[in-house]
Amino acid sequence: MTTAPPADPSNRSRLALRRFILVAVWLPVALVAVALVKQLIALPQLPATVAVHWNAAGEADGFAPAWTQPVMTVLFGLGLPLLMVATSLPGLRRGDTGPTYRLMGAAAAAVSAVVTVALTWTLSMQVGLDVVSQAPTVWAALIASLIAGAVVGVAAWFLQPAARPVAGSAPPAEPLALAPHERVLWMRSVAMTPGAAIAIIAAVVLVAVSAVMAWVTGADTTLVWILTGVTILLLLLAATTLAFHVRVDDTGLHVDSVLGIPRFTVPLADIESAARVEVNPMGEFGGWGVRIAPQGRRFGIVLRAGEALEVTRRNGRRVTVTVDDAATAAALLEALVLRAATRP
Repeated sequence: MTTAPPADPSNRSRLALRRFILVAVWLPVALVAVALVKQLIALPQLPATVAVHWNAAGEADGFAPAWTQPVMTVLFGLGLPLLMVATSLPGLRRGDTGPTYRLMGAAAAAVSAVVTVALTWTLSMQVGLDVVSQAPTVWAALIASLIAGAVVGVAAWFLQPAARPVAGSAPPAEPLALAPHERVLWMRSVAMTPGAAIAIIAAVVLVAVSAVMAWVTGADTTLVWILTGVTILLLLLAATTLAFHVRVDDTGLHVDSVLGIPRFTVPLADIESAARVEVNPMGEFGGWGVRIAPQGRRFGIVLRAGEALEVTRRNGRRVTVTVDDAATAAALLEALVLRAATRP
């Protein structure tokens, strides 16, 4: 009996990239193109102003020029998926893989399907209306768009190859040589990469613009306050997670936001081992910032790809911090743990 050789990781990475682009870029482009054709054909048969918003009872209560519907289809049906692509494509091109990339591809396709079906359906159902306030209820369009999003999202998930398992932790660093009473301190600062920071800021701006539009157009009060609250929350999260100070001393590992909060500490007595590792933010942690990995009992302050300090706690949980000179920090922690264990 013979066993097939394992698949070439580089071939699998290329396949993952091709399939991701297929479902996250070309499928939304096709959906938006079909939607635009149907909407443009319908425009001459529509009143100049159409319903674009419905209240909780499903009744039209917001109106806008008919031409805005195709514009919104492009902005949201293609813009939102491309924003997801922008956060994922650099890592995939480096050869990274992971379940998050697969999920992002499926989500991009699903979002495009929801937007294009909802906007096309709500526009088409107003063809021939004389009084725009008599626009039909939105429930059928809403249900159809959600079903379309679910079907397209599931199909996009299975069109992409399954992600390979995340590699295990690295071996502990070799401890530095320390004298019995020698005082030591290691410090570094780390900031999020420009690309990740731009993606986060773009997401904040997108939500903020939606909130402003909701205020200006007189949308439902509940929706307005939800969007405003989400905008404020995202602003606070972005401001507190874009840069951190990292410190190692004889009390353990300390990671503090440059604004003072949040702060994270791993006491020296709770450290089992420390190592320098390589980190793939999207593939391993699902993105940048303060994250919990979907696999491996890992908590991370992940601001970029590449070098990171990883501390394994005595309960087996791991804390990962992307930072320069991580090898020195790991070796110092190993030395401090060893010295503490040998003291009488």
